[in-house]
Amino acid sequence: MSSFSFRTRAKDLAWLSQDQFDLLVIGGGITGAGIVRDAVLRGLRVALVERRDFAVGTSSRSSKLIHGGVRYLQQGDVGLVMEAAHERRVIRRLAPHLARPIQMLVPAHSRSTYAKLSVGLWTYDRMARVLDEERYHMLDRDQTLALEPQLRSKDLYGAGLYYEYLTDDARLVVETLKSAAAGGAAIANYMEVTGLAKENGRVSAAVVKDALAGAELTVRAKTVVNAAGPWVDAVRCMEDENERPRLHLTKGIHLVLPRERLPVSRIVVMNTPDNRAVFVVPHGVVVYIGTTDTDYDGRYDDPSISMEDVTYLLEAANASFETDRLTPQEVVGAWAGLRPLLHQEGKKPTEISRKDEIMVGPAGLISIAGGKLTTYRKMAQRVVDMVVERLADGERRGDKQGDSERALLSGGETGDDVDAFSTKLKSRWPHVPADIVERLVPLYGSNAERMVEGMAADPMLARRCAPGMGVTRGEVAYAVREEMAMTLEDFLERRGRLFLWDVNNGLTAAPEVASLMADLLGWDAGHMDAEITSYRNHVREVKTFLPELDTVTTARVAHA
Repeated sequence: MSSFSFRTRAKDLAWLSQDQFDLLVIGGGITGAGIVRDAVLRGLRVALVERRDFAVGTSSRSSKLIHGGVRYLQQGDVGLVMEAAHERRVIRRLAPHLARPIQMLVPAHSRSTYAKLSVGLWTYDRMARVLDEERYHMLDRDQTLALEPQLRSKDLYGAGLYYEYLTDDARLVVETLKSAAAGGAAIANYMEVTGLAKENGRVSAAVVKDALAGAELTVRAKTVVNAAGPWVDAVRCMEDENERPRLHLTKGIHLVLPRERLPVSRIVVMNTPDNRAVFVVPHGVVVYIGTTDTDYDGRYDDPSISMEDVTYLLEAANASFETDRLTPQEVVGAWAGLRPLLHQEGKKPTEISRKDEIMVGPAGLISIAGGKLTTYRKMAQRVVDMVVERLADGERRGDKQGDSERALLSGGETGDDVDAFSTKLKSRWPHVPADIVERLVPLYGSNAERMVEGMAADPMLARRCAPGMGVTRGEVAYAVREEMAMTLEDFLERRGRLFLWDVNNGLTAAPEVASLMADLLGWDAGHMDAEITSYRNHVREVKTFLPELDTVTTARVAHA
């Protein structure tokens, strides 16, 4: 695997300004990552630019689930059910560490609900070709309470039990981009598109500004794809200021609590007063509750979380479990993400289709919006099909390198039994503490093997960044040298994931991590202190729940 770092970023910036690409992708979320990987595998010369860090927006703020499509049965969308079920199997094969089976318990509070749930799960198992060991089970009241004794027993009739797959959305983006870079794509974060250039009435280039160094360059491409998520309309307006907005943004939030306060052992679905289904998911020493689905008209970067959002989710948990009342003061983490859905007149947020749509602008800009994390690879495939059709016959392209359905992602060589892979590493290098290995494998997959081997050879790499924490000097170095982590937040939030899954949000480790990154990236003392301060402010702001929604509308200026 080739490096993917600040060094390759600098080299790719020079390449971006000098060459003409078959395809330029704007946006480094899961959709853009899938497009650039698919295009590289087909032999295209491809570049991708992201205005901030990879997966900084929607693609690091999902529910972290690879949904198999059960919920689409209720909507009668058989096609989407089949596609989601197929793609879930594909992701499991491409990156087993990022598609881990987890049980989902759906309580039923009446005989009729129980019967409908049973029929739905039976139908899904057969349509989706679910593995024998992951087939659904229907449980009576006592069996349900034996599995989750904290559930409120009043009016409980029974439950359905089936499997979903737990993922790490930001890690999936990074591993997909690393795979594309290994195939020859030019990829850079912190490169904001400020304008589009045309030649003979067609979009032929993007003007891009380096947010880290301030330099501006022009990237030429035969085809430009806009996969900017919530910013899709803003990029469309760069092509033609008269383009009408197409997106309908909705917001989903999640809350993180210590697991001791809500000790579930699997995903549990909870009902809300407005009859939406939300759920609680166990993740190590914490659990998270999600998600909301409300119309949004605020800032696009780091959307605010209102106290109304928080109360909505906590009340669902309080109504579902026999625990001491959960309060906002007990929330140790949170995140909010925006869904870039296609507007459908008269429909509520929960009623809007999650299908993707490809839009072609008057000057040839291809834009894609909507869709689901689970089906990102198929979305990418459809976009690249269109790109290939546009390229004139005989235009020079490289040889096909593989198929996006079969070529493993970076880190995907663990084999199907990820726990067995972790056990193998612990047995082979017993001097590396077991908790460090158990942290690395779910995050980095088979790439953890080189990290553990390095720690065994050089114990300094196994040195912890804070007492009692599994994050090490070697992991930080890996994220900088091979995952293009450029800021403290890049590592703590999207590479190492301490922002979400550590009860202190990574603040304990932040000074040591910043010091290590300073050595690797050449920061002076002032820059290092600024990174720590910025991260602390970020953590504080995320957990500052506003009494009302933040209605800053600067992001809509492009539509004026």
